[in-house]
Amino acid sequence: MTLTQQNGQGFLSRLRSLGLAGLALFGLAGTAMGQDTIKIGAAVSLTGNLAREGVLLRDGYAFWQDALNAAGGLKVGDKTYKVEVVYYDDESRPQTSAQLTEKLISQDKVNFIFGPYSSGIALATASISERYKVVTIAPMATADNLFARGFKYLFTNSPLSGMTAIPLIDVLDTVSPKPQTVAIVGMDDLFPNIFVEALKKRAEDKGFKVVYVGKYPKGAADLSAVVTALKAANPDVVMTSGFVQDSILLIRQMHELRFEPKLVGSAFVLNVPEVRSVLGPQAEGLVGVLYWDPSMTFTGPLVSSSADYAKAFREKFGRDPNHTSASATAAGIVLQQAVQNAGSLDNEAVRDALRNLKMETFFGPVQFDQRGANVLGPSLVIQVKNGTPVIVYPKGAAATADITYPRAAAR
Repeated sequence: MTLTQQNGQGFLSRLRSLGLAGLALFGLAGTAMGQDTIKIGAAVSLTGNLAREGVLLRDGYAFWQDALNAAGGLKVGDKTYKVEVVYYDDESRPQTSAQLTEKLISQDKVNFIFGPYSSGIALATASISERYKVVTIAPMATADNLFARGFKYLFTNSPLSGMTAIPLIDVLDTVSPKPQTVAIVGMDDLFPNIFVEALKKRAEDKGFKVVYVGKYPKGAADLSAVVTALKAANPDVVMTSGFVQDSILLIRQMHELRFEPKLVGSAFVLNVPEVRSVLGPQAEGLVGVLYWDPSMTFTGPLVSSSADYAKAFREKFGRDPNHTSASATAAGIVLQQAVQNAGSLDNEAVRDALRNLKMETFFGPVQFDQRGANVLGPSLVIQVKNGTPVIVYPKGAAATADITYPRAAAR
């Protein structure tokens, strides 16, 4: 027996023990015998400023590939295929990602595309896959205006950023005394800009006074001027929108310049373990939003529950998953279901199956509108307590703790 077969059987055994649906030994045998293959292309950020996020996305795709192959593969009509995800490093650059997407389609002859991390990069790649009429599922590209461009082959199984900004403001209604003023700042990029605007609108709609709105350039090495402007505005609450590296820099420089608002929110980055470990005590009390948590009770095909996913992912990669990895695995499940429903690998048939799809996965419910956006995806607010993110909103559904307000000053 080869090492690959041993690893495959071990992974299969772990998946079966966790109750993941439809697993069978014949899948590994079929793969070893040269079973036909469906190829999915993925240009993701393995280096550059989005490398942390890109690696998490890749691992989620890889989990889906291995789980589905261990389950016997993907049945399309009367034929069963194994799946293979073909990866390239886009170096966190939109133009590079677009070039690699074209290579995946025109040279590697992939059947479908899994999207990159970030809406800014996805905008570049979606133009390529649209030209070739290749279905793309981009779980971590969620800027509203990306899905207002009329793309016909682009889908995201995560909720759009405009919707996910809402609970980050609404949670402020649950604290006492209620904050009065809010400042909002983010990186000048497609998703952060959309998120900032959505935060601003929701804050104003809820009666908060927005005393500052600002942005800073991608790749900025010093955000002290931004922190100085925030400090001068003297808000009760600061909401930020960026990615891992710039968010860490901003929080650190707020601490260095002794700017300690009563609460700081930070979009999606708090669910990345490296952020909390790098910031250490400075992460305590920060709030953020996320799409998924292992405590969620959704169920679905291939991966039977969020808890099962977290356990199997931990055994496979030696660390806990976060919502980026989970969204990528769920994107694979959504694609597999659409292909099965279509009974075909034809991209137009699969696209139409996605448009008519309504299902639940361990990541949450899925139903796409005509833009390709998931109108049913949930979003949760977390707060770091004793170094661990816990869900604090919405109440009565997913929250496991009350929000701490005001946040204690970082040590």
